Amino acid sequence: MKNFFETNGYEISNLFSTTEIEEYVFQLKKILEMQCKKMRIEYSNEIFITVKKMQDVYPKAIDESFQILRNSSEGHRLASNINLKKISNNLLNKNENDVLVVSGPSFFINFPNENTRKYTWHSEQNWYPKRRNFLNVWCPIIIDRDNDNSMELKKGTHEKDWTYFSEYTGYNGIIDPNANVQYEIPENLISGYESVIPKVKIGEAIFFDGKSVHRSLDNNSDNPYFTIVFRVFDYSNDLTLSSNWADIPYNRQSIGFPDINVSK
Repeated sequence: MKNFFETNGYEISNLFSTTEIEEYVFQLKKILEMQCKKMRIEYSNEIFITVKKMQDVYPKAIDESFQILRNSSEGHRLASNINLKKISNNLLNKNENDVLVVSGPSFFINFPNENTRKYTWHSEQNWYPKRRNFLNVWCPIIIDRDNDNSMELKKGTHEKDWTYFSEYTGYNGIIDPNANVQYEIPENLISGYESVIPKVKIGEAIFFDGKSVHRSLDNNSDNPYFTIVFRVFDYSNDLTLSSNWADIPYNRQSIGFPDINVSK
């Protein structure tokens, strides 16, 4: 496993039990039901229907639901999972008693035929520029087929520092103030790297290097994909004393442009 990770920048491993995922999703449904009641939205136990209604009425209510869930007992239970610690220790070259910092679970939804919650090519290194040794852990929790293949990775990009990027709000060449902020790496800068689209089942996770370049893919199914993400940090060689993993020195007011045309 470790040799594959060091060569390719990612590894797929079993992480959570079915019971752990089911308990987490059950709590998510209870939180969404609470939010729907406050917003006078008819709640459906069919989670795909509920989140689509909330997305149409007030998308921020979904984000707040995820933040509540992150800080729930169920969220803390997943973040303290022993498999997460053991695998991360191994891949980060740490001993079992070394201190690792876990951020998450963060929550992502990929809606069919909608781009506002998707990300273009980027490296997590640019979101956490003061952190030099960390992992992303990407786990599907609700899908309507056998596996999730809604993320694309560039193999080998973990061997390079991706300190340059174009910052803008939008997706896929379109400026959109309602979409995510992008720290986009222009595609021509990564065209020489092989792409891979991992297939990940419920209970499995993609562990990938903090430098690995990746992006969202279109959701061609009938329902949203639900994914949780952890970041596991080794602070030992970071050039800061800050406990804040997301200590970003950017002002987020710079002017960027989608797929900006620059040479290699």
